[in-house]
Amino acid sequence: MKWEISGEHLKKINPNWTFKKWSYRHTFVAKMKYLEKFLLKQDKKLKILDVGSGEGLLVKRFNDIGYDIKGLDKEYSSDLVIKDDIFKTKIKDESYDLILCLDVIEHFSISDQQRLVKVLYRVLKKNGRIVFSIPNLGHLSSRLMFLFTGRLLRTAKVEYHPGDRPAFEYKQLFKKYFKIEGVKGISPTIPVLFQFTQLWPHLTKWLYILIKWMAIPSWCFNVIFICRKA
Repeated sequence: MKWEISGEHLKKINPNWTFKKWSYRHTFVAKMKYLEKFLLKQDKKLKILDVGSGEGLLVKRFNDIGYDIKGLDKEYSSDLVIKDDIFKTKIKDESYDLILCLDVIEHFSISDQQRLVKVLYRVLKKNGRIVFSIPNLGHLSSRLMFLFTGRLLRTAKVEYHPGDRPAFEYKQLFKKYFKIEGVKGISPTIPVLFQFTQLWPHLTKWLYILIKWMAIPSWCFNVIFICRKA
C-alpha cells in the first residue's frame, strides 16, 4: 500500500499542489516506510500512542491490521484519535508501551520542549520506547548556507516551527530522560541535488534514491531517534 496524505492536509501546505508534486514527498515516504518496518516488528499486544497524530493516518493503518494503537491530537478527534492537550492530559502514569512523537516537538517553543518530553516520559511504561522524528535545523545545506551567508535554512517558517533546532540539541535533550537506541537520518540535503528533488519530486525519484545513500544523520533534513525509558 502506498503512503498518501489527505487532501485537507495538502491544502494547508499549498492549495494548488497534489501529493505527487509536494516538495517533501520523498522525505515523507521514506520516513513512513522506515517507521512501518519498525512498527511491524513490534508485538501487537503493545499499547501504542501516536502523539500529535493529526487525522490519524498512521493510527488507522496499524489499527486495521490489529495493533492496539490510539492517536492524540489537540485539533482532531475520531474513534481512534483522542482530542486532548498533551500538557493538560489526564492519561495515567506509565500507560503506554510505545509512544510515537513524529514531527511534533518542533511545533513547541524551545522553552516548552523539555516540558513535553517530561509528559511523554511520565505516560510511558518502564522500559518502554518512544520514537521521535524531528526536522533538523543543522542539516548540511543549512550549515553551508550559514557558512557563506550567515543565515540558516529553517525547516519551515518560524510560525510553523518555533522550536526549530539542530538534531544534536534534540539528542542532548532526549538523553536527559532516555537511552538512545537508534538514530536514522532521512533525506540528506546534498546541495543542489536535494533542492532538485524538492522542486520536481514527481520527476526525481531516481535522484532521491541516489542521494539517500549519503544519509549521515547530521546531514539530513529529518532525523529519527528511537529511545528507551531506563
